Amino acid sequence: MKTLTVTDNLYLVLEEVAVRSGRPISDLVSEAVEAWLADGAIDDAERREIDVARAEAAEQGGVEFEAFFAEFLDERD
Repeated sequence: MKTLTVTDNLYLVLEEVAVRSGRPISDLVSEAVEAWLADGAIDDAERREIDVARAEAAEQGGVEFEAFFAEFLDERD
């Protein structure tokens, strides 16, 4: 187990939540950090999927959404 330093205000909030939930602060912090890391991993996976989709679209002559609509709107004027 390691020590983590947090601001006094954050600790007070954690302490209040811990008391209300009947759980130790360490469990709350561990759970929150694990969830944050999992969200980051999902974001990285989603970014890779987007990059693959963009590459496939470019190979087939596709254009980015913004570029398509910018050109479309310019043609209408």
